[in-house]
Amino acid sequence: MMKTVRSINFLVLIAVLFAFSGCVTRSITVKTNPSNALVYIDDQLIGESPVTIPFTYYGTRKIMIVRKDENGALTHERKIVFEETKAPYYEIFPLDFFSELLWPRKLKDDKVFSYNLAELKPLSMKEKQASVLKNAEELRKRVNVPEF
Repeated sequence: MMKTVRSINFLVLIAVLFAFSGCVTRSITVKTNPSNALVYIDDQLIGESPVTIPFTYYGTRKIMIVRKDENGALTHERKIVFEETKAPYYEIFPLDFFSELLWPRKLKDDKVFSYNLAELKPLSMKEKQASVLKNAEELRKRVNVPEF
């Protein structure tokens, strides 16, 4: 009888510890100047800036930012960056066990990335035609070159 009471007390103590244990919430926030640019993280559309998303794993993220007008033409420079999200000290083994399971409060790890986008100057019709012809010539050269 005494063993079962101790076992039940032990199980209740464990349940209370896990019920009131904390956790770590991780998020990435991308801000741009000017705002309302499309944000892609790891080649998935996330939304318009400023945008915040949760994440699970630390590591390098590919962030692409595109700002277009209502016709779909780029108004600002397209930006592609690789940002490393490093784990804070409390997320490194063996401290992560305590911060994830035993710490009585919630911890928040928010990574904020800010970018300034350079405005593109509108091209004249002659410049657009020259650019198209240059791209076509480069493509023609690549197609005609035999691969070994």
